[in-house]
Formats: sequence, C-alpha cells, structure tokens
Amino acid sequence: MTIDADFLFARLPAFYAERDAALGGPLRALLDIIATQGDLVEQDIARLYDNWFIETCDDWLIPYIGDLLGVRGLYAVSGTHTFGQRALVANTLRLRRRKGTVPVLEELAFDCTGWRARAVEFFQLMGTTQYANHTRLHNLRTPDIRNALPLERIDGPFDSAAHSAEVRPLSAGRYNLPNIGLYLWRLQAYALQRIAAPVATGAAGRYYFDALRYSPAETATVAQGQLYNRPQTEDTVTQLAQPINVPEPLSRRVLHAELTALRQALADGQTLTRNYFDPDQPVLRIWRDGVEIAPEWLVVCDLALLSKASSGDPDDWQRPPAQLTVTRADGSTQQFPDAAAVAAGHYAVGFDPVLGRVALPSGKSASSIEVSYAYGFAGDVGAGPYDRRPLVGEDDATLGLLSPSDFDVVWQVPGDHASLTAALAALATGTRTLIYLHADHTEALTPHLDLPDTWLAIEADNGRRPVLYGDWVLKGNASTHLTLSGVLLDGALHIDGPLDQIDLRRCTLVPARGGITHTGSSGSNVQITLNACICGSIQANKALGGVSASYSIIDGIGKVALNLPDTALSLDRCSVFGSTAATQLAAGNSLFTDTLNILRKQDGCVRFCYIPLGSQTPSRYRCQPDLVKQGLANGPALVESIRVTPAFTSTTYGHAAYAQLQLTTASEIRTGAEDGAEMGVWNLLQQPQREANLSQALDEYLRFGLEAGVIYVN
Repeated sequence: MTIDADFLFARLPAFYAERDAALGGPLRALLDIIATQGDLVEQDIARLYDNWFIETCDDWLIPYIGDLLGVRGLYAVSGTHTFGQRALVANTLRLRRRKGTVPVLEELAFDCTGWRARAVEFFQLMGTTQYANHTRLHNLRTPDIRNALPLERIDGPFDSAAHSAEVRPLSAGRYNLPNIGLYLWRLQAYALQRIAAPVATGAAGRYYFDALRYSPAETATVAQGQLYNRPQTEDTVTQLAQPINVPEPLSRRVLHAELTALRQALADGQTLTRNYFDPDQPVLRIWRDGVEIAPEWLVVCDLALLSKASSGDPDDWQRPPAQLTVTRADGSTQQFPDAAAVAAGHYAVGFDPVLGRVALPSGKSASSIEVSYAYGFAGDVGAGPYDRRPLVGEDDATLGLLSPSDFDVVWQVPGDHASLTAALAALATGTRTLIYLHADHTEALTPHLDLPDTWLAIEADNGRRPVLYGDWVLKGNASTHLTLSGVLLDGALHIDGPLDQIDLRRCTLVPARGGITHTGSSGSNVQITLNACICGSIQANKALGGVSASYSIIDGIGKVALNLPDTALSLDRCSVFGSTAATQLAAGNSLFTDTLNILRKQDGCVRFCYIPLGSQTPSRYRCQPDLVKQGLANGPALVESIRVTPAFTSTTYGHAAYAQLQLTTASEIRTGAEDGAEMGVWNLLQQPQREANLSQALDEYLRFGLEAGVIYVN
C-alpha cells in the first residue's frame, strides 16, 4: 500500500476538500507532508517483517540470527559477491539434522568459505587386508592400468586408488584411519558467452580460445589448463561432489570419453545422460561462420606443435578428420557429420581444452570461429564476466556501475552505432557521453582522441567482457575526463598534455602492451584512478595531479611498474610487480616485489605493507620485513627477511593463478594486512577469515575420533 495525499484526502468529508481548494490548498500541503512520513513508517514496518527471516533480512542482522542458533564461525567476510554468511546461517538446522555424514562436511565447507568443496574419507582409500566376510570390491590394491581415467585422478580429490597408510598429520599425510580431507577450489570459473576466437599466425584453420592468444606452455598439465568447468549444483544435500560440480580445469581424456560415448549413443539410437555437454549448460560451444557446431562433431585433440619428423611444417598443429566413424552395435557404421551435413558444408572441428586451441581439418577454412567457454581466475579484479555492481553497504561508489543520469548523451553499441569505432567517430566534443558495449565482442581500433571540455565514458554491460585491440592516444584540456569500466584493452593508453581525470573501473590494460604513459611538453593536473584493475606500468615525464589505485595489480613485467616524478602516489590493497619511483607515497596493505624510491620521506606513510630491502620510503607502520627483523643481528635478520619474501603461484598475466600467493608464503604476509587478511590485491577475498570460519565450524559436525584437514586444489 502506498500512502499519499490523495489517499488521506479520500478519507475526509468532501466539504474539507472544497474548503481547502478555496483557500489555495494548505490542507493538501499538510497531508502531503504527513503522507510522506507515513509512507516511510509503512516501509519500515514491511522491512521489520522481512527481518524476521534469514532469506530476506538485512546483512547486519545475519550474525544476530546466527547467534540465536548458536552458529560458529561468523567472522565478517566482505569484498566479493560470491560469498556471504547468509547461506551458513540459513542451512544450519538442515546440516545439524545430518551431522556426522560426509556430504554435510562438503556443504559446510561451501557455506563457510564460498569455495566448492569435495570431502574424502581417507580411511576408505587405505590399502588393507580385507576380511573375507566384509569385502570392499571398490578398494583394489593395484590400480587397473588399462583404465586411464582413474589414473589421471590419482592423488587428487577424486582419487579411487588404494594407498599405503601414512602417519604424518594432515595435510602432509592423508591416508590414515582418523583422517578426512576437505579439498577446496580457490580459483573460480568465469564464463564468456560468445567471443570471436583470434586466428593463430601461420597455417590457416588454427584459432585460440583466449582473445589475447594466451596459451599455457606446450608441456602444460591438466592442472594448468585453459578451459574450466562451469560447476553445477548438486541435486540433493546427500550427494557427494563430482567433477562436474567443481570449477576444475577440463581434461582432454574426460571430454573425449563423453563425446565418444555421445556419438556411440546417437549411432545406436540410445539416450546418453550428458554431464559436460548438457544442452542447458555445456562447458563449450563453438560456432563456425555463425552456425553452431553440434557436440557430436567436436573432436578432442592434443594441439601442441608438431615435430619436424611428423610434419613438413613444424609450426602446425594436429588436424582433426573431417568426419568421424562410429561402429554401431550391429556392426554397421555411421559418419559424424553424416552425408547430408557434409553436403551442406559441415565438418568436424578439433579443440584442445588444456592448451586452449581450435583446429579445423586440413584444407578447411572459416570466415569466423566463435566460442563460449569458462576460464579460471582467483577473483573479481580486472575486466571479466562477473557482477560489477557495488556490494551492499559498500562505501566506494567508484567500484560500481556508471549512472546514465550523469551524461548528456547515452549510446548503445550495437544499437545506436554498429561499433565503438563508429561511435567514437560521431562523438561531439564539449559533451558528456556514455557508450555502452553490449556483448563479449572484440574490436580493433587505434583512436587518436582530442576531447577538450569532454567527459567520455565507455562501459561494458554488467557481466560482459569486451576486448579492444590497439593503442589509444588521448588529448584534451583541463576539463577532459575519460572513464573506462569493465573493458579489456589489449594496448596502451597514451595521455598527451594536460587533462582532468582518467578513471578506470574494473578494467584490464594488458601489462605486456605498455600500460599508461603520460607525455607532453606542459605539465598536467590529471588525476589517474584505478579501482579493481589490472594494468601495465604507469609512467610520466612530467608532474601529474596524482595517481591512486585500490584492489589493483600494477605489473611492470619485472621492470618499472610506477615512475611518477613530482607526483603523489596512493595505493591501497595493491600488488605491484616492478620498481616504484614517486615523489610522495601513501600505501596500505600492499605488496611490492621490487624496490621503492620515494623522494619525500617526511610526507605520507606506508602501513601493513611488504617493502623490499633497500627501499626508500616514508615512515612505516607494521610493515614487513621490518617487524620480523626487530631485535635481530644482521645474519638472523637477513634469514627472516628471506623467509617472509612473498612467493606467487604465477606472475604471468593470463595464468589462472595470476598474482596469487603460494600457500608456502609466510603467515606474516598471508595474514599481515590490518584486517587480518593477506597483503596485496587478493586481500579482497578475505581468505584467512574464510579458513577461520571453517575451522571453527568443523568440530561441531565431525564424528568423534575423526580429524579433518583442508587441502587446496589450486
């Protein structure tokens, strides 16, 4: 019900309305004020009713409802859409009813951490002498070496082979009577809807999945694969997680087995239960010249470079056959694609989920290849197909989406213009223009923009990741403002002369392409701001108004990351790969892999950061390795400094675990930020808090005598 002045007037005698109209409406004005306040009271009453229920209550009430239920493990975790405490509190009673069962431990781990989990009873996998009256036929001491798929799973979360007993404690040792392992997947799968696959150089008919032509090393293992599974939710709480339920890299062998079974089932006229190629959520879709390739026409290949001995062209890849032959149960054969499809111009297409490549049969070509797949990454930083709306209660509005009401002109691409190139060509200076990009499309452009008195904003649709190829050059005056939101730029951004502001929100400027540079004979008051971005080096030859970054990765490829003469630099929760030079610095909760050289050491402050030895910085507060060296002689101090040096899983952009700290990194770094989380960009994941929540909650749900240990898969 909506309370307004008309609602209240309708409940008064008619002569009051007539008298009020004759007097100019003073009563209506009073009732309008009363109605406004009454509507607020009505909304508050409705809100109070919603707050009785965990599904609809405000976030601040979740710990209070959890306290009524005696829920353990409610450390505040913020910074990501993918996880909150609501599920843990909502599922408490359901989990307690099934206390002591393995599926409950999986559900508990997922609710406490937000990471997909697999619980394994290690005592079930111990190789023991079995009692004749209680045989366990699934527990075979010697694996079947003819069955390659289980062999691929050995020592992983889905291992089915028997093992000798280990007496070491979890998680160094696993296979013992009291041990239960909780495998957690920290990397998440990010699904791209339909993107153009870039052509590989050299022989025709070869493509990459990744828009930047990134491919793991030729010797990549499944654990380093390019394509990730889109996890499906288990049907019931009693179901143990299977590979289809977790965001693991896709294996050639697993996909080959399902596609082979699919072709066999179609040839025999049977129905196959699909997992990875379920029609509702396939892990991979490929379009050739706008026509989707049927799953039964896809061939799993190892598309590593061929050796000179096997091919005249050593830079070529393996090529799939144009048709696949399947023998039916009655001995006859069937072709995929069949003769009618071949006559229509169709043929089989090969792909490699580990190396992220697509290959057409020899002699075949296509005008375009498009793919839909998921890639792995640690969190919502940089351009990506995730929800970019601000979190509930988030103070920093610059991390959210742009408001169309702030602009004079709003264009849609495609829609108002066919491409971004056309939109930029039609751009009128002196206006505030917002351009929306509505697809995961790619476009090559190298614009030279001269935008005096102009605010240009380019924003990707929420959940989309458009890729723009080429270097950008931007000129203007002291009123020029550029905003990029959710865009992946495979190029550098060159700023020429004085501008007002450069604002990057959840964007990626590929580090190897050059990052952001400022040139020009005159100084500039330009403010450069990065929020949740991945960017190459930022360099200037003149003083800037200021550079600030939060929740960002600034990657100078091991060389210069930040070179800002006569410029104030502000960093919060950032990972900086390369050296840093600036006039003034204020930094917090950040990681620096190379030395800092800050001119004004009397201004600013560095708090809760890792600062390499030999750096010149302002005053430091609770930084490493300063803390671990206190009171030690030179020799032990050097040993401690080496011990707390951050170690990363990968510092190569494109790797799924880019900028992620290794688990062997010292706890002083992994829990060294002011909120108890790790230093650097992945502070936003609040990983120590998630681990603590799970550790507190486990004791309540474990059977007596059992011990659980957390094992990170990636």
